[in-house]
Amino acid sequence: MGSALTATQPPYRCALFDIDGTLVDTVELIVRALDHTFRKHLGVQISRDELRRTIGLPLHRQVRLFDHLVDFVPDHRAMEADEIAYYESHKHLEQVIPEAVEALKEAKRAGMRVALVTSKNRLELETFLPRLNVNGWVDAVVSSSDVARPKPAPDSVLVALERLQASPSEAIFVGDTVYDIQCARGAGVRVIAVGWGAHPVEMLRAERPDWLFEEPAQLREFIGSLRRAEQEVACVGIPTAGE
Repeated sequence: MGSALTATQPPYRCALFDIDGTLVDTVELIVRALDHTFRKHLGVQISRDELRRTIGLPLHRQVRLFDHLVDFVPDHRAMEADEIAYYESHKHLEQVIPEAVEALKEAKRAGMRVALVTSKNRLELETFLPRLNVNGWVDAVVSSSDVARPKPAPDSVLVALERLQASPSEAIFVGDTVYDIQCARGAGVRVIAVGWGAHPVEMLRAERPDWLFEEPAQLREFIGSLRRAEQEVACVGIPTAGE
């Protein structure tokens, strides 16, 4: 799907990365935390597949998705607090995806501006980011707390572009859910879908991302190819409209 760089396309100046399922394998942990929360507060058991499909949405929306299954008004604030507490008490289950993080670093080494664009809220990020250990490699972070309309609305990507002082045509977005694809597309940004996260490859492919990679090493190689392609374009020059 797609090509790396063409003579008629401006070089990419920015790389935007989702976190959960993209840079860090948190899928199993999030599923367990949500399962614990819905059992405790709603008294219901939601299938693992349904819970996985909610990953990529902000927590405040996730905890409201199954209100229709009960005949009372849940305490959503308590649900959010319990989900975060469960997650943090089992944080040892997080697994950083080395090749994906290396792709982020490769983008930075190539001179690209880098942003994290996540559905995590500010409170979740405060405890999580130190464990990701990308300080110095990231120029901006946009959480669901920073926008009125989080993913799948385009606001998060648009805010990231504003903070990076970039146009949509200069950016690529990397994410593992259909919400990431919809968010990027709505902002006019080309999108790389990765198949090692929350949503199955078939779901991602149905959204027609510009690129789809099933292995982290492919993402790292692709980011490296953008750097090499940009260097080649710089050497030969980009034709003007009159040439």
